[in-house]
Amino acid sequence: MNWRKYYGQNFLVNLRVARKIIDVSEIKSFEDVCEMGTGKGILIPYLCKNARFVKSFEVDYKLYIEIKNLQSKFNNLKIINKDLLKYMKPLNFDVFISNIPYSKSREIFLWLSTKKFSRATIMVQDEFSQKIQSKPGDKNYRALSAIIQYCFDIQPLFKVDRKSFYPRPTVDSEVIKLISKNNILSKDTMSKIFVIFSFKNKKLSKLNNKLKTNFNEIDLRVKEMEPAKIIALSKLL
Repeated sequence: MNWRKYYGQNFLVNLRVARKIIDVSEIKSFEDVCEMGTGKGILIPYLCKNARFVKSFEVDYKLYIEIKNLQSKFNNLKIINKDLLKYMKPLNFDVFISNIPYSKSREIFLWLSTKKFSRATIMVQDEFSQKIQSKPGDKNYRALSAIIQYCFDIQPLFKVDRKSFYPRPTVDSEVIKLISKNNILSKDTMSKIFVIFSFKNKKLSKLNNKLKTNFNEIDLRVKEMEPAKIIALSKLL
């Protein structure tokens, strides 16, 4: 298998889009940035110009070898050849930036929900953006929607044409911003939320019996509950 396909890599090559991502991120000189997926390093000069310090993670070793010399050009940059989701060392950052591998979108957003930071600017698949913004009662409202909306305010920013990448993706993309609500969830709580949504069509009257809970508004179905109420219900499990 081609290594670029293996990692789901579609490199951003449009400088105009890169500058726009930086502009909307509004990075301050006292802020630390965590970038997931250095890629070809198209964002690095802009990130280093604006941020106090940048830690950029690139999981692919071949690509890391190509771009690691960027560290000699910027004294506030460290490129790390690790999978960020498996990185075990302490990691503090104010701003998260990424053109994420779309196949890992769910995993990355759940990871972000366990972290303390100010905001994130992320390129996502357009369809994924719609799913996490779905409201209670909508067809696509699901556990991930409730988790992300409980932890963040979601701001859709702008669409990105497929021609802005190489190789071109087969799906449309959108840049969104996440603003932290300072609601950090544990992995255990998120697991309970997924259990709750496995009964998404059930009324709470029946769910209370199945999960041995005692929650109000028994005529509501799980799929109609606001994120805060879903989290409250998870704490009763």
